[in-house]
Amino acid sequence: MSKRKQFIGQVGLATLGSFFPVDLCKGFDSPEGLVVYPDDGETIMLREGTSLVKIKVARTNGYESMSFLASTLPPGDIIPIHKHLNEDEIIFFHEGTGILTVGEKEYSIIPDLVAMVPKGVWHGIQNAGKEPIQMRFVYSPAGFEGYFREVGTPEGKPFIKRSLEERKPIAKKWGMIFKT
Repeated sequence: MSKRKQFIGQVGLATLGSFFPVDLCKGFDSPEGLVVYPDDGETIMLREGTSLVKIKVARTNGYESMSFLASTLPPGDIIPIHKHLNEDEIIFFHEGTGILTVGEKEYSIIPDLVAMVPKGVWHGIQNAGKEPIQMRFVYSPAGFEGYFREVGTPEGKPFIKRSLEERKPIAKKWGMIFKT
């Protein structure tokens, strides 16, 4: 490799590092990476048992810096306004419509909408449409996926419904506070 190509590569990596200041593979000891197919992951049933979260990449896969989850929010369901004290969150709305609250503003959810929610910022989601909202979200650092495991019920097991009041102390344990 020429010195010029090597220099350009090093400058490119340094520039990329300024956009992503965390080591995305921190704690991950496989140089091969990780590939997760659509049906792969740990499925957790929430609220009425019809809202599903699928944990795709998490600490259990060896990642410390981020986790990646997929979720289905049925029509009429809401994720109450809350904030995370420990994680930044990126939400990608793949399908469906509704209302996204971030801070003091409301936004219309449409397919391909992306929201970056820094830790400490209030946010919530309401499915006001007629179809399920399909969304994907990333937490950085990883770890918050433990909340879903604790508050939800693994798919295939008898569903255990927990009220918001029952979920609040579990949320607090995981660094999440509801606005209500």
